[in-house]
Amino acid sequence: MKKIIVPVDFSEEASHALDFAIEFNGIVKGEVILIHVLEMPANSLSFSGDVSSSNMENFYTGEFIKGTSNKLDEWARRVIDAGQQVSVHMKYGNAFTNISKVVSDQSANWIIMGSKGASGLKEVFIGSNAERMIRHADCPVIVIKGETHLKDIKSMAFTSDLSEEQDLIAYHAKDIQEKLGLNMHVVKVKTPYNWIDESEVQKMLNQFAERNSLKDFTVNSVEADFVDQGAVKFAEEVQAGIIVLGTHGKKGIAHFIGGSIAEDVVNESKIPILVYKIWD
Repeated sequence: MKKIIVPVDFSEEASHALDFAIEFNGIVKGEVILIHVLEMPANSLSFSGDVSSSNMENFYTGEFIKGTSNKLDEWARRVIDAGQQVSVHMKYGNAFTNISKVVSDQSANWIIMGSKGASGLKEVFIGSNAERMIRHADCPVIVIKGETHLKDIKSMAFTSDLSEEQDLIAYHAKDIQEKLGLNMHVVKVKTPYNWIDESEVQKMLNQFAERNSLKDFTVNSVEADFVDQGAVKFAEEVQAGIIVLGTHGKKGIAHFIGGSIAEDVVNESKIPILVYKIWD
């Protein structure tokens, strides 16, 4: 059975992500797994993991945990009311670490999460949880940026550099295209740093489409200062309902220096993004 992980922080963004996950699960017929992480203050837990300090503090901590558990059950009820299977996980500690562990333990097929994105120094130093999931998760990640319904998604914008390693992403893009009944707009973004003559780009686009047996598609090239800017602008121009792209998920110093186009797109786009990992 397919497993769809939905991180829940009870925000409006998370609520939109859950609604989308329920609609998406109506197609893939899997199980929705909700996870909420309580990042408890360090002084509220003893080294043994038991709540310490005064009885009054213990009481309020217990009531808070109980209330959070009840609210998580309320969100799970939305999945049950849709006639779907659901399970819930409430963890304690670092959000990203705990979500990642559940994703691994459950052998998740999808992560669907909401995000506001980040910018400026916040993005440089800590980034959003959505960015970190894109960088580290082994399974595809769908990032929802607002109220989103499958019935309103008619086409995808598939941003690609058209290299052979992108053929695997094309395979996955075709799968989601078929599942959701979408048209596909393949786009190559030309920047001053990777400039290619237009005739050569068109040749590459046609070869990519033929090599991957694409159907119901268009091939396009756009110019922009940076790939992420071109990808978002193109998706908006063609009124795509979702942006599809791949990422190497760079980590450490390589990520700090080179960054990630996928993460930049997540921050800049108001359109949902679906990211697949490219394995080196």
